[in-house]
Amino acid sequence: MTVKKAMSVLLTALLLLGLSVPAFAASVYESDQIPAGSVRMIAHMGYSAVAPANTLPSYIAAGESKFWGAECDIQRTADGVWILMHNDTVAEMTDGTGPVKEKTYAEMMELNIDVGNNIDRYPGLKVATLEQYLDVCKAYGLHPVIEIKENADPGSMDEVAAILSARAEKDRFHVISFGREICVRMKALMPELRVYYIISYEDASREDIDFALESGLDGMDIHVFLPEDYVKDVVNSGLDVFVWTIDDLDNAERLFNLGVNAITTNSLTQEKPDGSIFQKIKWFFRDFCYRIKMTCKTLIDKIKR
Repeated sequence: MTVKKAMSVLLTALLLLGLSVPAFAASVYESDQIPAGSVRMIAHMGYSAVAPANTLPSYIAAGESKFWGAECDIQRTADGVWILMHNDTVAEMTDGTGPVKEKTYAEMMELNIDVGNNIDRYPGLKVATLEQYLDVCKAYGLHPVIEIKENADPGSMDEVAAILSARAEKDRFHVISFGREICVRMKALMPELRVYYIISYEDASREDIDFALESGLDGMDIHVFLPEDYVKDVVNSGLDVFVWTIDDLDNAERLFNLGVNAITTNSLTQEKPDGSIFQKIKWFFRDFCYRIKMTCKTLIDKIKR
Protein backbone atom coordinates (compact mmCIF):
# COMPACT_ATOMS: atom_id res chain seq x y z
CA MET A 1 0.00 0.00 0.00
CA THR A 2 1.36 3.42 -0.99
CA VAL A 3 1.71 6.25 1.51
CA LYS A 4 -0.98 8.21 -0.35
CA LYS A 5 -3.41 5.28 -0.18
CA ALA A 6 -2.64 4.65 3.49
CA MET A 7 -3.28 8.30 4.34
CA SER A 8 -6.56 8.22 2.40
CA VAL A 9 -7.74 5.11 4.27
CA LEU A 10 -6.70 6.60 7.62
CA LEU A 11 -8.49 9.88 6.91
CA THR A 12 -11.67 8.08 5.88
CA ALA A 13 -11.57 5.93 9.02
CA LEU A 14 -11.18 9.01 11.20
CA LEU A 15 -14.07 10.69 9.43
CA LEU A 16 -16.28 7.65 9.89
CA LEU A 17 -15.51 7.63 13.60
CA GLY A 18 -15.63 11.34 14.23
CA LEU A 19 -18.26 12.98 12.04
CA SER A 20 -21.52 13.97 13.66
CA VAL A 21 -24.43 13.50 11.27
CA PRO A 22 -27.77 15.22 11.95
CA ALA A 23 -30.68 12.92 12.73
CA PHE A 24 -32.99 12.23 9.80
CA ALA A 25 -36.74 12.81 10.02
CA ALA A 26 -38.14 9.45 8.95
CA SER A 27 -37.47 6.29 7.02
CA VAL A 28 -37.02 6.96 3.31
CA TYR A 29 -39.20 3.91 2.58
CA GLU A 30 -42.38 5.06 4.37
CA SER A 31 -45.19 4.83 1.82
CA ASP A 32 -48.40 2.86 1.51
CA GLN A 33 -47.72 2.32 -2.20
CA ILE A 34 -44.01 1.55 -2.07
CA PRO A 35 -43.29 -1.37 0.29
CA ALA A 36 -39.86 -1.39 1.89
CA GLY A 37 -37.29 -2.95 -0.43
CA SER A 38 -39.54 -2.96 -3.52
CA VAL A 39 -37.60 -0.21 -5.27
CA ARG A 40 -34.00 0.88 -4.94
CA MET A 41 -33.69 4.26 -3.24
CA ILE A 42 -30.60 6.28 -4.19
CA ALA A 43 -29.44 9.25 -2.12
CA HIS A 44 -28.77 12.14 -4.52
CA MET A 45 -25.25 13.43 -3.82
CA GLY A 46 -25.63 11.58 -0.53
CA TYR A 47 -28.42 12.38 1.90
CA SER A 48 -28.08 16.03 0.92
CA ALA A 49 -31.22 17.05 2.80
CA VAL A 50 -29.33 16.68 6.10
CA ALA A 51 -25.67 17.22 5.18
CA PRO A 52 -23.73 19.10 2.47
CA ALA A 53 -24.07 17.44 -0.94
CA ASN A 54 -21.20 15.35 -2.32
CA THR A 55 -19.44 15.21 1.05
CA LEU A 56 -18.56 12.27 3.28
CA PRO A 57 -21.09 13.34 5.97
CA SER A 58 -23.89 13.14 3.39
CA TYR A 59 -22.87 9.58 2.46
CA ILE A 60 -22.59 8.55 6.10
CA ALA A 61 -26.10 9.95 6.59
CA ALA A 62 -27.31 7.96 3.56
CA GLY A 63 -25.81 4.80 5.00
CA GLU A 64 -27.37 5.38 8.41
CA SER A 65 -30.71 6.07 6.73
CA LYS A 66 -30.57 2.69 4.95
CA PHE A 67 -30.59 3.94 1.38
CA TRP A 68 -29.87 1.25 -1.21
CA GLY A 69 -27.38 3.44 -3.06
CA ALA A 70 -25.69 6.83 -3.02
CA GLU A 71 -24.99 8.97 -6.07
CA CYS A 72 -21.94 11.20 -6.46
CA ASP A 73 -20.45 13.49 -9.11
CA ILE A 74 -16.77 13.29 -9.95
CA GLN A 75 -14.31 15.73 -11.51
CA ARG A 76 -10.59 15.39 -12.29
CA THR A 77 -7.95 17.68 -10.78
CA ALA A 78 -4.95 18.96 -12.73
CA ASP A 79 -2.76 16.18 -11.34
CA GLY A 80 -5.20 13.35 -12.02
CA VAL A 81 -7.04 12.92 -8.71
CA TRP A 82 -10.77 12.23 -9.03
CA ILE A 83 -12.74 14.23 -6.48
CA LEU A 84 -16.40 14.67 -5.60
CA MET A 85 -17.83 17.90 -7.01
CA HIS A 86 -20.92 18.63 -9.08
CA ASN A 87 -19.76 21.70 -11.00
CA ASP A 88 -16.57 22.14 -12.99
CA THR A 89 -15.62 25.19 -10.93
CA VAL A 90 -14.97 25.21 -7.17
CA ALA A 91 -16.84 28.42 -6.25
CA GLU A 92 -20.26 26.78 -5.99
CA MET A 93 -19.10 24.36 -3.29
CA THR A 94 -16.06 25.91 -1.58
CA ASP A 95 -14.50 29.19 -0.50
CA GLY A 96 -12.22 29.12 -3.55
CA THR A 97 -12.52 30.13 -7.19
CA GLY A 98 -11.47 28.71 -10.54
CA PRO A 99 -11.91 25.53 -12.61
CA VAL A 100 -11.38 22.16 -10.93
CA LYS A 101 -9.22 20.96 -13.80
CA GLU A 102 -6.71 23.75 -13.18
CA LYS A 103 -6.15 22.94 -9.51
CA THR A 104 -3.94 20.24 -8.07
CA TYR A 105 -5.24 17.99 -5.33
CA ALA A 106 -3.01 19.81 -2.81
CA GLU A 107 -4.60 23.10 -3.84
CA MET A 108 -8.06 21.57 -3.45
CA MET A 109 -7.17 20.56 0.10
CA GLU A 110 -6.50 24.21 0.94
CA LEU A 111 -10.17 24.98 0.30
CA ASN A 112 -13.08 24.53 2.70
CA ILE A 113 -16.61 23.51 1.77
CA ASP A 114 -18.84 26.41 2.78
CA VAL A 115 -22.32 25.57 1.45
CA GLY A 116 -24.90 22.87 2.09
CA ASN A 117 -27.44 21.75 4.65
CA ASN A 118 -26.16 21.89 8.23
CA ILE A 119 -22.80 23.19 7.00
CA ASP A 120 -22.23 24.81 10.41
CA ARG A 121 -21.81 21.34 11.87
CA TYR A 122 -18.74 20.72 9.71
CA PRO A 123 -16.15 23.48 10.07
CA GLY A 124 -13.15 22.90 7.84
CA LEU A 125 -14.93 20.26 5.77
CA LYS A 126 -12.81 19.16 2.80
CA VAL A 127 -13.59 17.86 -0.66
CA ALA A 128 -13.61 14.05 -0.76
CA THR A 129 -11.87 11.80 -3.27
CA LEU A 130 -13.54 9.03 -5.23
CA GLU A 131 -11.63 6.49 -3.15
CA GLN A 132 -12.87 7.97 0.14
CA TYR A 133 -16.44 7.92 -1.13
CA LEU A 134 -16.07 4.26 -2.09
CA ASP A 135 -14.70 3.50 1.38
CA VAL A 136 -17.78 5.03 3.02
CA CYS A 137 -20.13 3.18 0.65
CA LYS A 138 -18.40 -0.09 1.50
CA ALA A 139 -18.55 0.58 5.24
CA TYR A 140 -22.32 1.16 5.10
CA GLY A 141 -23.27 -1.35 2.40
CA LEU A 142 -24.27 1.36 -0.09
CA HIS A 143 -24.22 0.74 -3.83
CA PRO A 144 -22.08 3.48 -5.40
CA VAL A 145 -23.73 5.36 -8.26
CA ILE A 146 -20.98 7.43 -9.85
CA GLU A 147 -21.81 10.22 -12.28
CA ILE A 148 -18.92 11.03 -14.58
CA LYS A 149 -19.59 14.55 -15.75
CA GLU A 150 -20.17 15.10 -19.44
CA ASN A 151 -17.21 17.50 -19.68
CA ALA A 152 -14.75 14.76 -18.66
CA ASP A 153 -12.14 13.64 -21.17
CA PRO A 154 -13.13 10.17 -22.43
CA GLY A 155 -9.41 9.46 -22.72
CA SER A 156 -9.10 9.65 -18.94
CA MET A 157 -11.68 6.94 -18.31
CA ASP A 158 -8.89 4.40 -17.89
CA GLU A 159 -8.02 6.21 -14.65
CA VAL A 160 -11.55 5.80 -13.31
CA ALA A 161 -11.67 2.19 -14.46
CA ALA A 162 -8.38 1.48 -12.68
CA ILE A 163 -9.76 2.86 -9.41
CA LEU A 164 -12.97 0.85 -9.69
CA SER A 165 -11.31 -2.35 -10.91
CA ALA A 166 -9.00 -2.41 -7.90
CA ARG A 167 -11.92 -2.69 -5.48
CA ALA A 168 -13.16 -6.05 -4.26
CA GLU A 169 -16.76 -4.76 -4.21
CA LYS A 170 -16.75 -3.59 -7.84
CA ASP A 171 -19.74 -5.79 -8.69
CA ARG A 172 -21.88 -3.28 -6.73
CA PHE A 173 -20.80 -0.25 -8.79
CA HIS A 174 -22.97 1.75 -11.19
CA VAL A 175 -21.63 4.47 -13.50
CA ILE A 176 -23.95 7.06 -15.01
CA SER A 177 -23.24 9.87 -17.48
CA PHE A 178 -24.81 12.29 -19.95
CA GLY A 179 -21.76 11.71 -22.14
CA ARG A 180 -22.34 9.02 -24.73
CA GLU A 181 -18.65 8.52 -25.44
CA ILE A 182 -17.99 8.23 -21.72
CA CYS A 183 -20.67 5.55 -21.34
CA VAL A 184 -19.33 3.53 -24.26
CA ARG A 185 -15.73 3.89 -23.08
CA MET A 186 -16.47 2.77 -19.51
CA LYS A 187 -18.42 -0.24 -20.74
CA ALA A 188 -15.53 -1.21 -23.01
CA LEU A 189 -12.98 -0.86 -20.20
CA MET A 190 -15.12 -2.74 -17.67
CA PRO A 191 -17.70 -4.99 -19.37
CA GLU A 192 -18.94 -6.19 -15.98
CA LEU A 193 -19.65 -2.62 -14.83
CA ARG A 194 -23.26 -1.46 -14.88
CA VAL A 195 -23.37 1.66 -17.05
CA TYR A 196 -26.39 3.95 -17.46
CA TYR A 197 -27.03 6.75 -19.94
CA ILE A 198 -28.57 9.88 -18.36
CA ILE A 199 -31.17 11.93 -20.23
CA SER A 200 -33.01 15.11 -19.31
CA TYR A 201 -36.56 16.15 -20.09
CA GLU A 202 -35.83 18.74 -22.76
CA ASP A 203 -34.21 16.63 -25.47
CA ALA A 204 -35.32 13.04 -24.84
CA SER A 205 -36.17 10.90 -27.86
CA ARG A 206 -36.63 7.28 -28.87
CA GLU A 207 -33.14 7.50 -30.36
CA ASP A 208 -31.73 7.77 -26.82
CA ILE A 209 -33.27 4.40 -25.96
CA ASP A 210 -31.88 2.91 -29.17
CA PHE A 211 -28.42 4.25 -28.35
CA ALA A 212 -28.44 2.62 -24.92
CA LEU A 213 -29.58 -0.71 -26.36
CA GLU A 214 -27.21 -0.72 -29.34
CA SER A 215 -24.25 0.29 -27.13
CA GLY A 216 -24.83 -2.61 -24.76
CA LEU A 217 -25.49 -0.34 -21.80
CA ASP A 218 -27.33 -1.69 -18.77
CA GLY A 219 -29.88 1.03 -18.31
CA MET A 220 -30.97 4.65 -18.49
CA ASP A 221 -31.24 7.29 -15.79
CA ILE A 222 -34.20 9.42 -16.84
CA HIS A 223 -35.65 12.70 -15.60
CA VAL A 224 -38.78 12.76 -13.43
CA PHE A 225 -40.51 15.20 -15.81
CA LEU A 226 -40.47 12.82 -18.77
CA PRO A 227 -43.97 11.83 -19.97
CA GLU A 228 -45.37 8.55 -18.78
CA ASP A 229 -45.44 7.06 -22.29
CA TYR A 230 -41.72 7.66 -22.60
CA VAL A 231 -41.07 6.07 -19.21
CA LYS A 232 -43.09 3.04 -20.32
CA ASP A 233 -41.05 2.86 -23.55
CA VAL A 234 -37.82 2.70 -21.54
CA VAL A 235 -39.24 0.15 -19.10
CA ASN A 236 -40.54 -2.03 -21.96
CA SER A 237 -37.18 -1.90 -23.73
CA GLY A 238 -35.73 -4.20 -21.08
CA LEU A 239 -33.25 -1.62 -19.84
CA ASP A 240 -32.82 -1.02 -16.12
CA VAL A 241 -34.52 2.30 -15.30
CA PHE A 242 -33.34 4.85 -12.75
CA VAL A 243 -35.24 8.15 -12.28
CA TRP A 244 -33.91 11.50 -11.01
CA THR A 245 -34.64 13.52 -8.89
CA ILE A 246 -37.81 12.85 -6.87
CA ASP A 247 -38.49 14.54 -3.53
CA ASP A 248 -42.19 13.80 -2.98
CA LEU A 249 -44.00 10.53 -2.43
CA ASP A 250 -46.70 11.20 -5.04
CA ASN A 251 -44.18 11.22 -7.86
CA ALA A 252 -42.23 8.35 -6.31
CA GLU A 253 -45.38 6.22 -6.23
CA ARG A 254 -46.34 7.25 -9.77
CA LEU A 255 -42.95 6.25 -11.20
CA PHE A 256 -42.84 3.07 -9.10
CA ASN A 257 -46.20 2.02 -10.56
CA LEU A 258 -44.80 2.59 -14.06
CA GLY A 259 -42.13 -0.03 -13.34
CA VAL A 260 -38.93 1.94 -12.70
CA ASN A 261 -36.20 0.11 -10.81
CA ALA A 262 -34.62 2.90 -8.78
CA ILE A 263 -35.51 6.37 -7.52
CA THR A 264 -32.92 9.07 -6.87
CA THR A 265 -33.92 11.54 -4.16
CA ASN A 266 -32.58 14.25 -1.91
CA SER A 267 -35.13 13.19 0.71
CA LEU A 268 -38.47 11.42 0.64
CA THR A 269 -39.44 12.34 4.17
CA GLN A 270 -41.60 15.33 3.25
CA GLU A 271 -45.36 15.19 3.51
CA LYS A 272 -47.24 14.61 0.31
CA PRO A 273 -47.83 17.94 -1.48
CA ASP A 274 -51.22 19.58 -1.97
CA GLY A 275 -52.56 20.44 -5.42
CA SER A 276 -52.80 16.89 -6.76
CA ILE A 277 -55.38 17.94 -9.39
CA PHE A 278 -52.95 20.47 -10.82
CA GLN A 279 -50.24 17.81 -10.84
CA LYS A 280 -52.49 15.37 -12.74
CA ILE A 281 -53.29 18.06 -15.33
CA LYS A 282 -49.57 18.79 -15.72
CA TRP A 283 -48.73 15.13 -16.33
CA PHE A 284 -51.68 14.76 -18.75
CA PHE A 285 -50.39 17.57 -20.98
CA ARG A 286 -46.84 16.22 -20.88
CA ASP A 287 -48.11 12.80 -21.96
CA PHE A 288 -50.27 14.38 -24.66
CA CYS A 289 -47.35 16.37 -26.08
CA TYR A 290 -45.17 13.27 -26.09
CA ARG A 291 -47.80 11.27 -28.01
CA ILE A 292 -48.02 14.04 -30.62
CA LYS A 293 -44.24 14.18 -30.90
CA MET A 294 -43.86 10.42 -31.37
CA THR A 295 -46.80 10.24 -33.84
CA CYS A 296 -45.19 12.95 -35.98
CA LYS A 297 -41.84 11.19 -35.81
CA THR A 298 -43.42 7.91 -36.94
CA LEU A 299 -45.17 9.63 -39.86
CA ILE A 300 -41.96 11.35 -40.93
CA ASP A 301 -40.09 8.03 -40.81
CA LYS A 302 -42.77 6.41 -43.01
CA ILE A 303 -42.63 9.27 -45.51
CA LYS A 304 -38.81 8.97 -45.71
CA ARG A 305 -39.10 5.27 -46.48
